[in-house]
Amino acid sequence: MNKNKTKYFFLAHGVMGLECLKGLIKNNYSPESVVVHKDFELGKKYDDFYMPIENLCKDNGINLIKAGKLNEYKNNFEGFDFGICVGFMEIIKNDILGIPKLGIFNLHCGKLPQYRGRAPISRTIMDGNEFLTMTLHKMDEGVDSGEILLEQEIKIETDDDVNTMYGKCCEESSDVIFSGIEKINNGELVLKKQDLSLKPKANKKISGEERIINWNDNITKIHNLIRAITPPYPCAYSTYESNIYKFVKSEIFSIETCNARNTGEIYFVDEDYFLINCVNGLLKITEIWDADNYIIKPEEVFKQRGIFK
Repeated sequence: MNKNKTKYFFLAHGVMGLECLKGLIKNNYSPESVVVHKDFELGKKYDDFYMPIENLCKDNGINLIKAGKLNEYKNNFEGFDFGICVGFMEIIKNDILGIPKLGIFNLHCGKLPQYRGRAPISRTIMDGNEFLTMTLHKMDEGVDSGEILLEQEIKIETDDDVNTMYGKCCEESSDVIFSGIEKINNGELVLKKQDLSLKPKANKKISGEERIINWNDNITKIHNLIRAITPPYPCAYSTYESNIYKFVKSEIFSIETCNARNTGEIYFVDEDYFLINCVNGLLKITEIWDADNYIIKPEEVFKQRGIFK
């Protein structure tokens, strides 16, 4: 039996949207309607999102709307108490946001306002945070600028990267949403205004310049950069003998450094990994690609005392 005391619709795109919906249905918090894009990234996400969510809605008697533009379906949102957005890619304007009685709430995988905008998981890891904060906030016409309903922290372990943290966010997503629904159902809709002076502009996608490894940085900062943008993200990179190489996997091998070596200099190279001298330690690289995304065997390409720049 559905636990909802209120009526809501669910805007979804991507694996997190699918996993969140599964959790909501399992815990008897099913939405009345689910809205997906009609054809955005259809070929790319057909097998892991579009087809599974269509079957999920069909099996659970949930109305599924495949929308081109939300404006074309405005009438479908009338009579709802609120909406939930998880990954939906359309910029939603006030003429839609104002239709449900309580508005539309968005799940954002970063602390607000610090990680407004693009790549919040990656930027959280890049900044060396111990926790990632999932935030449920009321949407307005700004970018992740609306009032906050609740937050939930997830521990970032030393071996986590952007992909494992995305997986953790998927697992926790439905918990965050039904906690929010319970607050609404119990009349506890208390919203906290963001201090946007802390972050006046939202983050854009990670730039090519941000991806360049600075070998004079702290070893932890370099490791965090590598694990924050490992594939399918575009990767941290550095240059060796005028060729660009993408750093895919790394470990902090030692916090002792060799003062006789330069930063960025290869300390040791083997068939499966190599060590690079950093300001305060040795970084172990266990996977590296060339500019064309081919995996490199370190021993065949790099030499001890060679230098990355």
